[in-house]
Amino acid sequence: MKICYVLAYRAPNYIRTRSLLAALNSMPRVQCHTAINTRTGLGRYRDTLAQVARIERQYRPDIYILGFRGYELYWPLRRQIGKRPLILDAMMSPSLALAEEDQYGLPGRLASRLIGPIERHILHDADLVLTDTDAHIKAFQHHYQLSATKLNALPVGAVETAPTAPHPGRSHRLRVLFYGSFLPLHGFDIIIQACRALNDLPLDLDFIGANAKYEARINEAFNGSGGALRFRTRRWVPFEQLVEQELPTADLCLGGPFGNTPQARRVITGKTSQSLAQAVPTVIGDTDAGSGFVHQKNCLLVPQGNPEMLAAALLWAHENRAHLSTIGQQGRQLYREHLSLDVVTRRLSEILQGFHS
Repeated sequence: MKICYVLAYRAPNYIRTRSLLAALNSMPRVQCHTAINTRTGLGRYRDTLAQVARIERQYRPDIYILGFRGYELYWPLRRQIGKRPLILDAMMSPSLALAEEDQYGLPGRLASRLIGPIERHILHDADLVLTDTDAHIKAFQHHYQLSATKLNALPVGAVETAPTAPHPGRSHRLRVLFYGSFLPLHGFDIIIQACRALNDLPLDLDFIGANAKYEARINEAFNGSGGALRFRTRRWVPFEQLVEQELPTADLCLGGPFGNTPQARRVITGKTSQSLAQAVPTVIGDTDAGSGFVHQKNCLLVPQGNPEMLAAALLWAHENRAHLSTIGQQGRQLYREHLSLDVVTRRLSEILQGFHS
């Protein structure tokens, strides 16, 4: 079976792409070709479509997979490949995010109304739509009237070759890591309120990914507080450094999401999967997409939108640090059973066989 994975995205090495390509390349009966942008800006679309044209001439793939996020490339790709099966890895809905998350206020809600019908047309035209959780499947069914047979959920996956956390909780100071984008679903304000309530604890808060706006808010929240808590902000760390150095040395990862937004209740964050895979004890916001998370067994599970409960979880970790290593190992086992590349590969193989039968 010949598969072509297509992507024109500002972050072509995103973990979702890594996971799907790792799964495809591990299948013995699949020949995987990639048309992935090497340029940035608008030139990335022309770059990717030129690669598709070359692969078309040489290999004539049986199935195309358009990776996350590929909406703007969908119709040019469809015209290029005709009626052959085209699988869209939607993951999440951009128009729903604009309407529900309120990140951009009124302009975002107006944009949602404009792009919503376009997104609906794409979703109904695709031969199959991939997302990341069953909760997202229900959202696509409800908002876009998609049949359940047209939807399938694949976990995001993680870099599984990264080192595991050797001894979380051994140091006197508890290193708490948060990394990624500061979107509404992540609950930045919830995190800050919870940590400010723990100002007298020996916590080392490490924020990676904050832009100037959030950096200023973090400084304002903790500068001059006079307690034992310390903090550090970094705007960017290379992904390889993140998984090779930052995560293995963390005592806790704030996987979230904590924002209690509609999107937050449908996801298992990428940082959650990655930290679980590396046996880092992870604080997770309870969602409708749960995969066997059990509080104080394989994670620290807290209600979303609740800074008091998040603070209580961090306090428990500080007072029960001897349990953190076991929680990390149990979290890694949960990852293997429900979220791993083996799970992605098995489910994706079943999907492709359905097209080939």
